[in-house]
Amino acid sequence: MAVPALNLNLAPRPSLWRQHHRLLGWAALGFGAAFLLGSLGLTWRAYHQAGRAGRDAVSLTEETRRAARSEAQIQASLQGMDATREQARWKLAERILQERSLPWSRVTAELEQCMTPGMRLKGLQRTRGNAQQVVMKLKGEAQSRQAEASFVDALRTAPVFSEVILERESERQGGGWDFELSLPAAAIPPPFELRPVKTGPAPAAPPAPRPAAARPTPAPVALQTAGPARLAPPSTTPVAPQTPGGREAVPPRPVPPGGDDEESAPRRGSRTMRRPPR
Repeated sequence: MAVPALNLNLAPRPSLWRQHHRLLGWAALGFGAAFLLGSLGLTWRAYHQAGRAGRDAVSLTEETRRAARSEAQIQASLQGMDATREQARWKLAERILQERSLPWSRVTAELEQCMTPGMRLKGLQRTRGNAQQVVMKLKGEAQSRQAEASFVDALRTAPVFSEVILERESERQGGGWDFELSLPAAAIPPPFELRPVKTGPAPAAPPAPRPAAARPTPAPVALQTAGPARLAPPSTTPVAPQTPGGREAVPPRPVPPGGDDEESAPRRGSRTMRRPPR
């Protein structure tokens, strides 16, 4: 009986590495090189940051020392300074600073442009806040709420004031409103711009006088007579004489023949003595 033939393959199966060992080797080598370069870059960056931090620390230390030295010098100068003698200079410097920060001419010009009909200002004060900011304090009165609202809206549009704060508002007994405002000024006010001033309604013109009706002129009447014109007979009505004052002269009363007139006669009941006739 014949022995069967066996087909044997003793070579191993081809694997991924065996099939692409060259490509995989170069890929691993490139990845390793990239990783090495990345680590070198990160190391250099950390070293550079550490050197910069060291330089910053040295500079901060030097600045701290300079600040300490200047503080010691200022304290020494303050200890040897007479405050009563320097107070006048400080007040002058503060006043100059306030005037340069927001002059009165600019404030009055801005408020004049913001004024509305029906209101007036009673008080104006300029102060400086904790942050060295100029603050204007206003006290005013308005005839109506609409006038006050118009004034506040005009102040909000003014570029020299950063905000408008209504601190107090009350109604008066006789009509109108009293209010108080705080106006913090802008740190750097813009240049002044002239705006149209708000005016009240124009007063009504008085009615024109009506022309007087022309009186009709009577037409001249022509007198036509047949003959020559006749003169009117003189009037026989007596005319009362007049005094220089323009009054009519009263004619004297006739005196009765038998005695005195009534005015010169004695009143009844009065005791008079008459001289007996001779």
